[in-house]
Amino acid sequence: MEKIEKLKRVLKPKGFSLLLIIGVVFVGLMMLSGARSLNHSSFAETKGLKGPLYQENIESHFIDPESLQGRIIKVVERVSPAVVSISTERTVKVGGGFEFPDWSQSPFDEFFRHFFEEYPQREFKQKGLGSGMIINKDGYILTNEHVIHKVDKDRIKVTLPDGRTFKAEIVGVDEESDIAILKIKGDDLPVVTLGDSDNLKVGQWAIAIGNPFGFALSQLSKRYEPTVTVGVISATKRAMQARGSEGTVKTYTDLIQTDASINPGNSGGPLVNIWGEVIGVNTAILTPSGGSIGIGFAIPINKAKKILQDLAKYGEVRWSWIGIYMQELTPELGEKFGVKRGILVADVIKESPADKAGIRSGDVIQKVNGKEVNSPLELREEVLKTKIGEKITLSLIREGKKISLTLTTAQKPKEIARSEIREGKEEKLLGIKVSSITPELREKYGIGEDEQGVVIIDVEKGSPADKVGLSSGDVIKEVNREVIGSLDDFEKAMGKVNPGDIVLLKVRHGRWTMFITVRTRR
Repeated sequence: MEKIEKLKRVLKPKGFSLLLIIGVVFVGLMMLSGARSLNHSSFAETKGLKGPLYQENIESHFIDPESLQGRIIKVVERVSPAVVSISTERTVKVGGGFEFPDWSQSPFDEFFRHFFEEYPQREFKQKGLGSGMIINKDGYILTNEHVIHKVDKDRIKVTLPDGRTFKAEIVGVDEESDIAILKIKGDDLPVVTLGDSDNLKVGQWAIAIGNPFGFALSQLSKRYEPTVTVGVISATKRAMQARGSEGTVKTYTDLIQTDASINPGNSGGPLVNIWGEVIGVNTAILTPSGGSIGIGFAIPINKAKKILQDLAKYGEVRWSWIGIYMQELTPELGEKFGVKRGILVADVIKESPADKAGIRSGDVIQKVNGKEVNSPLELREEVLKTKIGEKITLSLIREGKKISLTLTTAQKPKEIARSEIREGKEEKLLGIKVSSITPELREKYGIGEDEQGVVIIDVEKGSPADKVGLSSGDVIKEVNREVIGSLDDFEKAMGKVNPGDIVLLKVRHGRWTMFITVRTRR
């Protein structure tokens, strides 16, 4: 006790209290105790780990520049700087959109107007993403038309892998081929090199470069390098149909198929060969779910070159054209025409190259310039490959005879006039009711003044005509190759048909004229 009192007297001048001293001593004892408790066995000792936790090698590996891996790396380094991301905005109007009828004589006029004014048409911005490639130092960019389809022209933004961003203007578009050209103003722009897509081999390497989902995966790091996927050319000359954002169906032909993964946002980017040359424009995927399943398609770059040249020279694409409507030669049609293969000419446009060369409805085309063609799409592609004003030779079968005709292609007109074609009557064998083409029916069904035949005004449900797709408004122009100009002509032609016979009809269905075979009722 005496010692504590002495200690208090010593420390008091220095401002310490007994309570503080006791606290310091207590903390020290606790720290000492904690230090002892931390002195436990290591993780390695507890788990019985003997030797290093893992093995590693931090030496860099030499990659032979001429090896497959080395060449792919060189291609990516060479092409990627010129692959851009394209972001767009499109103004979409929803709601409202009503055109006010004339209610001026109605007692409800004011009510209806107030009702619709409460629900005005509204607008919102729909954003889109795609890819493209810079094709020259002036800033021209090649991409897909569907990437910029109906977007706000002042809301197209292009971002380069180096982070530079530009506003882009539309130079030209071609919806039919799904190709578009944009332009940006910039200095020191990287460019791609276009290759040759005419001699591609199935199995050769293909590298797809683009920006799936735009730069969504780059925003956090601010690194805008495009995505690279590698595969092979799976097939060439593919054809497919794709549904657009507005529900329209577009037919693509002569496509390159690849298993190099193509995803949403890759559209418009380059498909490149192992030498770093662009061989296609990535365009579409075949998918049941919206994601890639390894089946992608690209527009051949040689087709794109033709479109680029036309857009740069004329501001539009000019296609070769011969002026025929074609349809596939089914086994039933082949039997009627006595031909097993080829493309059936359904109709010929008046004053067209085909008309001037003497091609007729019912001819079966089998070759173009000596090359066999087996489908309407194949014949169309062969014509499109020719230059406007170039002569081509068609080999065809007419009424069992082989004929060769030469014609000169023309520029496809923007508006194609239909060719000059030559009171209710029930036809039970077909299950239809037909009528002469009156002015009222011409107006109702949009039938041209020059068209001749009889018009279908009713189709019995489940009838032979219904089963092959005939409908009201269709014009029957031939029955078993006999031209129909009136109801009398139709009755005479059908009078030669027996129950159960297969009848060959030439019909204008909607915008198209085609041959149809129908098995009549027994």
